[in-house]
Amino acid sequence: MSSWRRHTLPTACVCFFVYCSAWYFCYGVPKRFRSVISGSSCSRGRIEHVQPHYPLSNSSLFDQGRAKPVGSSYTRTLVAGRLKDQEEPWIEEEFPDLTAAIYVVDDPSAPYHVPANKGHEAMVYLTYIIDHYDNLSDTTMFFHSHRYAWHINTLLGADNAQVIRHLSDDRVARLGYFNTNCHLDPGCPDWLHLDRPEVDWDSVKKGEEKFFTKQVWKEIFPSERIPPVVSQPCCAQFAVSRERIRLNPLSQYIHIRDWLLKTPLQDEHSGRVMEYSWQYLFARKAQLCPRMNTCYCDGFGLCFGGADKLDAWLTKLQQRESSDNEIANLLQGGVEEGVDVEYWRHRSQELESELEKGKDEAFARGEDIKNREIEESSELSREN
Repeated sequence: MSSWRRHTLPTACVCFFVYCSAWYFCYGVPKRFRSVISGSSCSRGRIEHVQPHYPLSNSSLFDQGRAKPVGSSYTRTLVAGRLKDQEEPWIEEEFPDLTAAIYVVDDPSAPYHVPANKGHEAMVYLTYIIDHYDNLSDTTMFFHSHRYAWHINTLLGADNAQVIRHLSDDRVARLGYFNTNCHLDPGCPDWLHLDRPEVDWDSVKKGEEKFFTKQVWKEIFPSERIPPVVSQPCCAQFAVSRERIRLNPLSQYIHIRDWLLKTPLQDEHSGRVMEYSWQYLFARKAQLCPRMNTCYCDGFGLCFGGADKLDAWLTKLQQRESSDNEIANLLQGGVEEGVDVEYWRHRSQELESELEKGKDEAFARGEDIKNREIEESSELSREN
């Protein structure tokens, strides 16, 4: 081979490789991964500088976690927010040994405080994660500070103390994210449609829907696809494992809190937007509507043996409530104690006894891990 060929061919190969590399950098790499070098030929008038707040997530990492061996203990922290004049002694009274971070949202001098009282509980939750990202318990419970509320699980007395007491850390570890409200309405299914036409807005049940636009989604999750609809049971009370929180980089929580601080949305609307965003942040699912019987059984040890049997218990509860209403209506109508009132009072007591018996049996059934696994497997088979 001549000297010209020996020197020219390697040089030509090197030049060809450099050309291909430059072309791929300028035109082949997705925009979100490019960094624009000032003055480079491929940046002149062609490529926008796109700097993501955090990398595009791998949703498969959010599928399933891992629980500890049966019988293991978990560390816990309760995170909640309250106003300065709103005392909530029940937390310390019911759980004196529980680690609690109770933020006073309108007191900048409080040990736990927020940068601004905006976005309802979302500001508290995000601030805790940002400040404790490297020092988290196995399970972090993000709750409201009040003990009783209409949206708290009916079978647990609408009582947050019972929810905390019976909460399964195993379920939290396995799922990563567990919305502790087992009742689907409001919030599921097919709840908030991003950019739904104004004529279809439901201002009574879904007043936040008109504010949860595609633009708002992109502001919160700039690197994620826009879903057509978001759904999960209301009302922003949930538990998350340490591993799941850390699947998102710290910068993502800072970015979302910055959005909450800067958004022109009113406080109640930005808070509601976040209420229906947690399931995506921690589970990468725009819609997360688990079966009620699975939530109660695997989540709290209340196992009725299937959805139909739980429905039967709830129907009986409605009958008892109807009996109570009959008594109230009779007494308010001026009827004195008599046969009618006594009949409905006896009926109410009879139903209440049956309800308590059914709930006791459900708790006993839930003590067997196999019964929990059966109802959980029915949920997984439904999703697959």
